[in-house]
Amino acid sequence: MSNFPSTAPSSLRQAASARVIARLQNELRDLWKPSEDSTAPPPTRVCTMNIEVVAPTTELLERYAPVIDEVTASIPARAILASIDPNTITDNEITGTTTAVCSSVESGTKMCSERITLACRGDAAARAASAIEAFLVPEIPTALVWLGRVHVDDPIFEDLATDANRIILDSEYTSIASVIQVAAWARQQHNAPDIADLAWTRIAAWQEMLARFFDDAETLPLASKITRIVMKQACEPGARIGPETALMLGWIGTRLGWKTSRLAGALRFKRPDGANVTVELSSVSRPKGVAPQALAALAIEAGDNPRKPVLRGSIERELASGLADLTGTTVDADVMVWKCAKTGGAEIEQRIRLGANKAAKWLERTLHRPPRDIAFAESVAFAEHIVEDGLTAT
Repeated sequence: MSNFPSTAPSSLRQAASARVIARLQNELRDLWKPSEDSTAPPPTRVCTMNIEVVAPTTELLERYAPVIDEVTASIPARAILASIDPNTITDNEITGTTTAVCSSVESGTKMCSERITLACRGDAAARAASAIEAFLVPEIPTALVWLGRVHVDDPIFEDLATDANRIILDSEYTSIASVIQVAAWARQQHNAPDIADLAWTRIAAWQEMLARFFDDAETLPLASKITRIVMKQACEPGARIGPETALMLGWIGTRLGWKTSRLAGALRFKRPDGANVTVELSSVSRPKGVAPQALAALAIEAGDNPRKPVLRGSIERELASGLADLTGTTVDADVMVWKCAKTGGAEIEQRIRLGANKAAKWLERTLHRPPRDIAFAESVAFAEHIVEDGLTAT
């Protein structure tokens, strides 16, 4: 009979995890040892924040690592990337690597950040939060980027979220329901972290172009007289409303003071003057490389008489991946087509090229935005009513 207590396997695994963490911390120190080449300018180590990235699989984390490297080239940070897979039964351990991510500045000096990559499998997944937290640089802000589905009662999420200043989701990897759940959780917490979603950053251009319909003194009053909105998203018919579409509709509704109600089980939208707004959602085909349920088009009608609108406006995205070819040229970058027609006037059309549709760009812009965004919080709360009623695309 073994003399080891029943807790021995667990204790041994914890000790193994501690050894991995100690090894990685030693490797981090070794990264910044002076070079033997005295003629080479030493790299400059810079760290303005911690960025924690959590993914459900190593494959997703590997795809996202270049995104983080590109972001830390302009926002120096210590990045801790972790894949957490508790369902792996053949491997119960934490493994990891460290590397310096450097970019050159005008003086020729290299400005470097640190990236720690962890893989937490099987039973070791339960120790993922403590392993990640062991590498945090103290006394600087921490942003938690959570990829995949979110459950607010997940102890790993709870531990990391409690110590984070910001939680950044990408509902492209989850759903608008996850964003709503996390936002509701944050409202109940004392000193809760600020919540952001990359989908909200992506629709900023849509918000700006929609506002253009009402830029001048003649059309400004028509904003309160919108009678019909048609939104399209890249999906199959019957798909539920996607994050970008839901947040955009939430932003419109909250900015214009709309309320939601139900009649015979159907969702209705009412303006402050009591008039109904017709909201329609339809589907368009999704080209390769375009995110599922991406917002593809928006059209509005406004006026005193719904049958004779005074203003018609549309914004249509020519869906494309935004990926670059081998020469670095973005051959199919997103283009927005903006059209506005008023009764008695000529139609105005503008084409706006948005440039590369890259995850690094959206994350960097999100990190640069003010942490607290009241408009986002209000739009998420409005979207909650839309999602509850299961608005689907035709």
